[in-house]
Amino acid sequence: MKSIHAASAVFFGATLILSACATTPPPPTTEMTKAKAAIEQAQRAGAREYSTEYLNASMAKMELAEAASAKGNNEQATRLVEESYADAHLAQISAQSAKSAKAAADVDKSIMTLQDEASRTNTP
Repeated sequence: MKSIHAASAVFFGATLILSACATTPPPPTTEMTKAKAAIEQAQRAGAREYSTEYLNASMAKMELAEAASAKGNNEQATRLVEESYADAHLAQISAQSAKSAKAAADVDKSIMTLQDEASRTNTP
């Protein structure tokens, strides 16, 4: 009877260990590729100049994700990659918004300059 209980315990333990291995998520290679592409897009959008904080955060999280993935901690790597992607996207949007605001301010300044010139030429 003891051998049946011992065999059951060994079988249960082996099943538990194997199921834990089976639930380990795969490395987030596809997600890393997407996040790296998002970082590049943010850089092209001017994030180095207009949204440095978000761009740096994205790049730092990508480095941490790569380190976690190299250690086999794929769950942490996946979370960090997702955060890196979100930060890169935010950096891109922030940079585009800042560039648009700057362009609008330049247009407003040009309009005011033209109005000043027009009022000077009309004054006798």
